[in-house]
Amino acid sequence: MADHLEFNSRATLCRELAQREPENRVYWIAEAESWSLLSKESPSGKDNSRTDSGVLARLRVSSTRRLA
Repeated sequence: MADHLEFNSRATLCRELAQREPENRVYWIAEAESWSLLSKESPSGKDNSRTDSGVLARLRVSSTRRLA
């Protein structure tokens, strides 16, 4: 199970990427907010880990389309 520190780290990374990639800023900020919210959830015994979110997946598809 991922812990709060990992979620916070992912949120921080997304905020840094938002600064580095202004054209995708809205996606990175949304992703950061998602990770921040996960870090604030209380553990309920369920597996809160996730490898990817919908926002990040859509960003990857969008980036791929631009390159093609």
